[in-house]
Amino acid sequence: MSMGPLLAHPPVAGGLDLDLPGRDVRLRATRWPGAGPPVLLLHGLASSRRFWDLVVPGLAGLPVIALDQRGHGDSERPVGPYDGATVSADALLALDALGLSRVVVAGHSWGASVALRLAAVAPERVLAVVALDGGLGTARSAGGTREQARERLTPPQFAVPEAELRERLRAGALASWWSPAVEAAVLPLFGTGPDGLVRARLPFEAHMAIVDDLLDDDEQGRLAAVRCPAWLVSCEPVGGVDEWSVAKAAALDRAAGSLASPRLLRWAGAVHDVPLQWPALVAGLIRAAVDEVRTAAPGAGTPA
Repeated sequence: MSMGPLLAHPPVAGGLDLDLPGRDVRLRATRWPGAGPPVLLLHGLASSRRFWDLVVPGLAGLPVIALDQRGHGDSERPVGPYDGATVSADALLALDALGLSRVVVAGHSWGASVALRLAAVAPERVLAVVALDGGLGTARSAGGTREQARERLTPPQFAVPEAELRERLRAGALASWWSPAVEAAVLPLFGTGPDGLVRARLPFEAHMAIVDDLLDDDEQGRLAAVRCPAWLVSCEPVGGVDEWSVAKAAALDRAAGSLASPRLLRWAGAVHDVPLQWPALVAGLIRAAVDEVRTAAPGAGTPA
């Protein structure tokens, strides 16, 4: 079923929407001009580049590219594949098309996994990584069998009236931070079908293909190949005593022994979708990664 976004809106001021090539797929992106090391923004599973709309103003002056990964947002939705190697190749081909040789990559959730993979397989292309609440293989280490982990990560399948969806979103994990701007960043994740009901735009089969790849991938084992500065953030409830938070904290501790240049942060009180909750903090962290690269290697990166 083909669905356009529930809410389509122009990019954040100064941005240009454009098509880019991936591996046998057309990708959609938004680009903002600037000077200094370019920043590539990678959204999470079932999300889109619009998820970064609240963060982008805090990166003003830097060259920024927000990419819709295959199957997501306004990019094409092939039947497959959706494995990490293919998705990483998509990103590298998109950067080639933009003429960007080296970038700082910031990823959220599944996007953090893609960002760390890029740093591991193409170290000459990645100046630094910012991984927000993802990329550490936590899904496999949170207890239980693979089947139980897969069940935890299986999204609900729904088809509801638009008003009901909006009410669900307002009452969700971001309820305390909900605003028209947050709503505008979230609604493009959904589309209206011919029956007038709203569904997730990412096909269920594609979603589960990515889940299976994450469960079978050795994310922790790959960290030893990441040589650039890696800023890893674990978002945890205050106290952090639930099973999931404990698993994330343990994964973060393990990462410290694998990474060449770890920058490890635990944000108590942060929800998983922290770019919507605390966009200024996220932008500040990305700027810190850029500033470190610029200080270590003046002239690094390619103006966009």
